[in-house]
Amino acid sequence: MRIILITQGISRVVMPLLSSGHEVIGILESMPRGFDASKKKPRLLGLLKKIYNLARKEDVFLPDFCRNRGIPYNFLWKGNSESVARWLRSLKPDLIVVFSMSQLLREEILEIPRLGVINLHPSFLPEYRGPNPDFWQYHNMEMHPGVTVHYVDAGEDTGDIIYQERMLIPLGTKSPDRLNKLIGDLGVPLMLKALDAIAQGHAPRVSQPARSPTKRARNLKTEEYGRLIDWERWPIEQIWHVLRGTELWLDAVPPPAGLFAGQRWSIKNYEKTSSSIGPTGTIGRHKKRRCIFVREGVIYIGIDFDFKRSILRFFQ
Repeated sequence: MRIILITQGISRVVMPLLSSGHEVIGILESMPRGFDASKKKPRLLGLLKKIYNLARKEDVFLPDFCRNRGIPYNFLWKGNSESVARWLRSLKPDLIVVFSMSQLLREEILEIPRLGVINLHPSFLPEYRGPNPDFWQYHNMEMHPGVTVHYVDAGEDTGDIIYQERMLIPLGTKSPDRLNKLIGDLGVPLMLKALDAIAQGHAPRVSQPARSPTKRARNLKTEEYGRLIDWERWPIEQIWHVLRGTELWLDAVPPPAGLFAGQRWSIKNYEKTSSSIGPTGTIGRHKKRRCIFVREGVIYIGIDFDFKRSILRFFQ
């Protein structure tokens, strides 16, 4: 089949799809949340990205990845869907595959591929429909999440299910490791299985219930970050689990400042104490280690320096 991939960055599905035996005729990158097309990127940012690519000895940015492999690339944001639709029609895809995007596709795009559009969604639909299932599954202590490959319709994650499975994710698993297991180990094989079934004309189609058993997995507003954790009532295990899972983006406590501004706290282990030893939800020190005080003890934190994050944060 001739396939268009819609994703963000060099996601976990890119290389498996290129190696699937199907023809990837283009990659469309979906805008990140908060993207502002009116802001011009400084030339220095492009130079620093190239330096970072060279230092890593691999392409870490999707436009470079596509250019170096001769794969047509385009970028989708809210203001250019018509031009993107024309670009897609010119490529004549049989199928569009979606993984990790920040917007719903318009009808004019959904109707282009003759075999439809499919999506790899990181939940066991109809549970956790919406753009941010990862956070809400951490928040709700969902230890048996799932993945679903489904057809995309005009609704939000409501299309017919092709394949889905669940798996156990241990307490405290960090987001990258969780997605490696959930998407890399479980979701990608299901996606490839679905592609072959569609190509052979026998892919299952199971209608979803109209209602979801969970609330919509909505995105969060920045001003909500500081009040998402119930420091006074949650057990230390739940706080630790949520902080571990969201350490790459959730500022539930003040982020590093000074020399390490732009970096993020890395959530280490936790230690229970006989009583609270500091104001809950604040940063301090215990046993000469930096920590977050909680009602039942402390959660130790540190900084794992990330050069890429420093580059990107500098230009935000």
